[in-house]
Formats: sequence, C-alpha cells, structure tokens
Amino acid sequence: MKNIKSINQIMDIIYCSSLAPSGHNTQPWKFEVKDNVILLFPDYTRKLNIVDSDDHALFISLGCALENLIIAANYFGYSASVECFPKDEEEECIRITLTNAKVVYDDNLFNAISNRQTTRSKFANTKIPLEDLKKLEQVSNQDSVSLVVFKEEKEIDPILEFVKEANKLQFQNKLFINELISWIRFNRKEAFARLDGLNPKSLGFPFIPKWLGKLFLNVFATPNSEAKKSEKLIRGSSALLLFVAQTDSKKAWVKLGQSFERVVLKATSLNIKHAHVNMPCEETSVRQKMKNHLGFDVEQPLILIRIGYADLMPKSFRRPISEVIVDNMVKNEKR
Repeated sequence: MKNIKSINQIMDIIYCSSLAPSGHNTQPWKFEVKDNVILLFPDYTRKLNIVDSDDHALFISLGCALENLIIAANYFGYSASVECFPKDEEEECIRITLTNAKVVYDDNLFNAISNRQTTRSKFANTKIPLEDLKKLEQVSNQDSVSLVVFKEEKEIDPILEFVKEANKLQFQNKLFINELISWIRFNRKEAFARLDGLNPKSLGFPFIPKWLGKLFLNVFATPNSEAKKSEKLIRGSSALLLFVAQTDSKKAWVKLGQSFERVVLKATSLNIKHAHVNMPCEETSVRQKMKNHLGFDVEQPLILIRIGYADLMPKSFRRPISEVIVDNMVKNEKR
C-alpha cells in the first residue's frame, strides 16, 4: 500500500472519518498512518471537562470516526481489522489494519458520510414510516449496545421531563455556560480561522460579534427558556432514539459511537434528520433517574437524539486533514 494511489485513498478515508460528529464539534481525534495501518487517537486537548467529565462522549466520538473510517475503507476496496486499545502500542489508540480485499459495502452509507449533519432546527411534525424506523434499528446492532425507540406521546413525555430537568441544571451552571461559549465561533473570522466548534450558521443564527453572543447566552438563555425551547423541539419531532451502553467502559463507548453513526447515516440516506437532546445523559443525577424509569441496572443511557424531517441547514466546519494527522507520518505526498 505504498503506491501514490493508495496513499491518496488513505487520506480520503481519513477525511471521511473526520466528518464524524462530536460534542460541540470539538473533533477530538488524531490519526497516524504506518504503511497499511491507521491509528486513531483520542485528543485530550479537545476534551469537554464540564459536560463530559468522564470522557464518555469523547470516546463515543472516536467510535463515530471509526465507523466512518470502516465504511470508507470498504468503499475503496479494503477490509478493516479493528483493535481497540492494543497493549503493544505506545499510546492509547484504536488500530485499524487495512487489507486489499473484495468487500461488501453500502453505497448509501458511504454517500451519507458527506451529507450527514446535526440539524438543530424545528422538524416537521410528520410521522416516520414504521419500516424506516425498523431500518434504523436493524443497522444499530453492535456488541454491548442497545437502541430504545420512543415514538408514542406516552413514551416521550417522561423522557421530555428528564430533558427539561437536565437542561435547567446545565444553564444554572456557570461553568457549563462558559465551556459552551468557548466552543461557539460567534463571528465569521473566528469560525473560518478555527474550523471547529459551533458556528452560528449551523445553529440557525447569523454571525454576530463575540461580545453580543456572550451577552445573549449569559442574559437571555435562562434555564426556563432553554427548557421550553427543548420541549418545543421535541414535541415537533417524530421520535426519540436512546443509545444505551451495556457496560461502562471505553470499549463500550466506542461501540456505542459506531452504532450511533450507522443509525444516523442510515437516517440521512432516508432523508431523516437528527439532533441531540442529550442533556439527561450528560447530567449524572438525571441520568440515574432516567435509568430507574427505564428499569436499567448497570446499563448506561449515553446518547439521546430526536429525529424527523426538516430542510438542510449549513454544516459545521471541519479542520483540514493536515491538522488531524500526527506529524512525521505522510511526507512528500500530495493528495
């Protein structure tokens, strides 16, 4: 795999991997290439200390990036053998070994990688056909992960109350607000300079001066107003999906990320949009209440999203591949 064509394909595979979702669009990953091996590392400099204190969301994001990488590798004619946190590597990483092979791949999932987006707008209050919901459930299969679908009002109402409670807790927390502000790229110059974080366009707002954005979040984004906004968005959605890790470990978190990514890629191929309403999974006290309500024991509900139909919105930015590849790996090669 040392010919130029293969190097270019590996760069394309890594680019597809980097299009994965992550909390606040932090993009907490690094890649290294060693011949036919890609190493995927967590980038702890991009961790969210407040909203993700145990790093579960960081490793879920790595799982999303891993799933994109596998799908893209299959598309380009490689099988992908995955080892999570092999002991013979110097640093904590996921090792993916690529081998030329005839593999079965899904065109729809590959095409969805570049089309997928977190759509934070209001959804059309339209039911999703049951056969499409079943398709989402079918692609979710991963060891150590389960998917719970809430589509009836009586099922959604209790979950909505947990969302509102957690939403209020977060917006009462100054540290949470400060962390959120640090990842919002309020003005155009910062957004295009950083190519990460949340830009107002993807949130449904115009670019504004940073001081004005800070003022808005500190003064007008009150706990009650944010809870009401979440309620309105959920009421207008077609269903809620809850992703549950059967064990509380980094490997289970990675598996959950893979499951989540396959589901939202499949949803994208069906023109179904998604957005996180993850607050009750992020606040541990509310997560415990939700676990009790659902009859869970050791299982951990870690991702909650709403799904439905909506128009496309501007996408979040991504850093160039040169910024996510570890120095000294691919030299003197041009894409």
